[in-house]
Amino acid sequence: MAGHARIALLWVALSSFAASLTLAAPASPPASAMPYQIQWGVKIPMRDGVMLDATIFRPIGQNRMPVILTLTPYVADRFEDVGAYFARHGYAFAIVDDRGRGNSGGELKLWTEDGPDGHDLVEWLAAQPWTDGQVAMWGGSYGGKNQWMIAGERPKGLKTIVPASAGIAGENIAMATSNIFRGMDYNWLISMIGHTANMNSGGDSAYWTGVYEEASKGRVPYRDLDLLAGYPSPIWREWMAHPQLDAFWDSASTAPDKWSGITLPTLSITGQYDTSETGTIGFRQKQLDAGGPTVADNSYLVIGPWDHPGSRNPKRRLGGLDFGEAAVLDVKALHVAWYDHVMEGAPLPAFLSNHFVYFLAGANVWRAAPSLAAATDHRDTLWLSSPTSDAGSVAGRGSLARAPEIQAPDSYIYDPSLPAHNEGFEGGPLVSQEYLTDDGMIHRIKGDGLVYDTAPLAAPAHLVGVPEVTLYLAMNTPDTDIRAALYEVKADGSVVFLTQDWLRARYRKTPREAELVTPGQVAPYRFENFNFVARAIAPGSVIRLVIVPVGASIHDERNRNSGKPVELETAADNSVATVSLQLGPGLSHIDLPWGS
Repeated sequence: MAGHARIALLWVALSSFAASLTLAAPASPPASAMPYQIQWGVKIPMRDGVMLDATIFRPIGQNRMPVILTLTPYVADRFEDVGAYFARHGYAFAIVDDRGRGNSGGELKLWTEDGPDGHDLVEWLAAQPWTDGQVAMWGGSYGGKNQWMIAGERPKGLKTIVPASAGIAGENIAMATSNIFRGMDYNWLISMIGHTANMNSGGDSAYWTGVYEEASKGRVPYRDLDLLAGYPSPIWREWMAHPQLDAFWDSASTAPDKWSGITLPTLSITGQYDTSETGTIGFRQKQLDAGGPTVADNSYLVIGPWDHPGSRNPKRRLGGLDFGEAAVLDVKALHVAWYDHVMEGAPLPAFLSNHFVYFLAGANVWRAAPSLAAATDHRDTLWLSSPTSDAGSVAGRGSLARAPEIQAPDSYIYDPSLPAHNEGFEGGPLVSQEYLTDDGMIHRIKGDGLVYDTAPLAAPAHLVGVPEVTLYLAMNTPDTDIRAALYEVKADGSVVFLTQDWLRARYRKTPREAELVTPGQVAPYRFENFNFVARAIAPGSVIRLVIVPVGASIHDERNRNSGKPVELETAADNSVATVSLQLGPGLSHIDLPWGS
C-alpha cells in the first residue's frame, strides 16, 4: 500500500513538472505550422486547495505577453473560438471552469466564490513566465458580472475589465425589478446541473412553454416550479427563501466597501433590449460614484441595439426590426483595441469618441455623449388623461397631454384565474419571432389594461434616455403586479416596442421591505427602472404607454393578489383586482427623455 502511495506521489510530481515545462516560455520559439498553441487541463490552485481547470491559448512565437481571463460556469469548450481569436491577435487567453463545473474541482456556489477565485486566478496567471504580468478580463452575462466581483478583490495583476451584459443578482438576475421572479431564470439553472454544460436542455421551447403555462395555472405554488419542470433545484429553493432584496442577494454582488478600490480602466457593453442592461449601467455607476473624476476618465459605456447575447455577438436584425449594418459592431476587435490601449499604450479606440457611445435606432447610427445623463437634452412631463373615454382599449385609448385635467379615475381588472393572454417583451421569440413589432398584446386589451397616446409628432425627434412613469393608484386587493410599457406607433399603425418596467405593489416604497396595500388607499407607484432607449421617432408617430398586469403572461411569477407570499400562492388564492388610476393635476404622469 505504501508503494502505491509513493507511486501516486511520484506521478503527481511528474505531472506538475511536465505542466511547468509546458507552460514555460521557450528561449527561442521555433517556427510552427500551428496558428496558436492550446494547452488543455491546466490545473490552477485556489487558496483553499481546490483546483480549477483552465484551457489556455497562446500565440506561437511570442513571449512575455498579456493574458486575457474569463471565468465561466458554461465549460471552457464554449469559448474556444474566442480564445483562438485573441491568440491570433497577440494575446494569451485563459478559459477557466468555475468551481464544480467542467473539469474543475469543488462545488458550484453561484457568484459568491467568484471574487476570491478570480483574484487567485489573476495572480497565478500574472506570475507565469510566459506573461508580462498583465491580466485583462473578457466575458458577458455571468462572465460579465463576475468581473466586477473579481475587480473588487483588487488583484495586482488585473489591469482592465470589459464586462458585457452584467446583471445584478436579485435585480435583473433570478428576480426582475421589484422582486418578481421569472421562469427564464429557472430555465437557466438547468444549464447549471452538475459538471456538464446542458445547453440544449434549456432550448426546448415547446417543453418550456408548457412548463410556464402549467405554472401559470396555479395548481402548485411558484416555489415548486422546479418540481413541475423535473429538476428539484437547491439553488431555486434558496432563491424562493429570499423573495425580496436582502443580505443573501447582496452577497452575490461586489460589497459596498470594495467599490472605492475599483480604479482600473473599464469598458462596459450592453444592449437596449438586454435584460441585464440596468445591471450593466448600475455596476458602472457604483464604480463612478465611489471613484470620482479620475475613475470616470477611464470608464466607458457602449449600448447597442442588441439583446442579451448580442452584446458579444451583434446582429443587424432582432425581433422583427432591422437596425442596418452599423449595428453589427465588431465587438472582439473593439476588445483588442481596448486591451492594446490599456496594456500596450496604443491610442484609445476611435469608436470610443466619448465616454458613452450609443446606437440611435431608427436613424441606425452611432452617437456619443460625455455620460448617459448628458445624452438626454431635455425631458417632457405629460399627464395621463381620458376625458372622453375609459382608456380601456386601443379603440378607447386616452392621451398623454401637456396639461392635466380634473377627471374621474380610469380602472382595469386583473383576474389571475384567466389563462395567459397578454404576453410581455420578456417572452421574446416564445411569443412571436417578431416580438419587437408584434402589437397583439395591445389589441387584446379589453378592460384589463389601459392605453394612452401622445399627440402625433409634428417633426422628427430623438427619444434618448431613461423614461420615468408615476402612477397614482388605488386597488381593492392587498397586492398586485403592474407593467408599464412604451411603444412607438408609426403613422401607418405599425408598432415598435421601446422599453418597460414592472412594479409589485407591496414593494412600491422599497424592494427591501414589503408593505401590503390598504384597499382603496391612493398611493404613488414610481416606475424608474426602464431600460435606456435611443430611437429616432418619425413625424406622425406617437409614443404609447400601456399599463397591464404582469400576471397575464406565462413567463413571470403570477401574483394572485391575496397578499400572501407570492411564491406560495396557488389558484385557491386567486383574487380579482380592480386597479383604479387617478388622473388630474399632480397625479399620474410620464417623463419622456429627448435627445438632440
